[in-house]
Amino acid sequence: MVGLFAWWFQATGWLIGLYALIASASTLSVPLLYRFLGYKERDEIAWLQVHNLRSQRALITRLEWVHQALSELNISEGVKQVGTLMDILDAYRAVVETRFAGKTFTPLTYLNAARSVQEHVMQNLTDMVAVGHSLAGISHQQDHQDQAERHQAQQHRLNDLLQENHILFTALTETAVEIANIRSVSQFERLDTLTRLISIAQTVNHTGKLSS
Repeated sequence: MVGLFAWWFQATGWLIGLYALIASASTLSVPLLYRFLGYKERDEIAWLQVHNLRSQRALITRLEWVHQALSELNISEGVKQVGTLMDILDAYRAVVETRFAGKTFTPLTYLNAARSVQEHVMQNLTDMVAVGHSLAGISHQQDHQDQAERHQAQQHRLNDLLQENHILFTALTETAVEIANIRSVSQFERLDTLTRLISIAQTVNHTGKLSS
């Protein structure tokens, strides 16, 4: 563009430099105005709403399968946890719709952290299905000593998954309750439960488990 300007107007050096400066400033101002005028945040919110809806549907579909599998494996505590996660997903959607939909302030940190923790709970439930199948296979082994050792190890794994989900459920529920009850935006960043939820989400995202 600068070359075309110079050729068309037969401009002098200082005029070309001025034009180049104005053109550069105009180009750089676009992303700054995009952010400053709030378009970036609105686009992020719109994307997040669509993403949340899709991930919510995907989670529910997976939960229905896991519920059936855990029921067939007689893992009753796992079945209960499926119901608990269903309730938490409903509460999460309600918080988003009643507290943040249509608001200029949308806590992306909470929405992303909560979804990450929900996904980890879902993965733990899926792992319970695998453990349940393993326990069923162990019961048919001929070597009783090896059978007992492997059964104990798998049962310990199952208990760990159940316990971890209890901790995650507490973090999700407490945060949702506090956020639903905040009276002003300024209170949001000071929520201890939110800080804890974000910390948990970061841990499970990096290590794949609650405690490394």
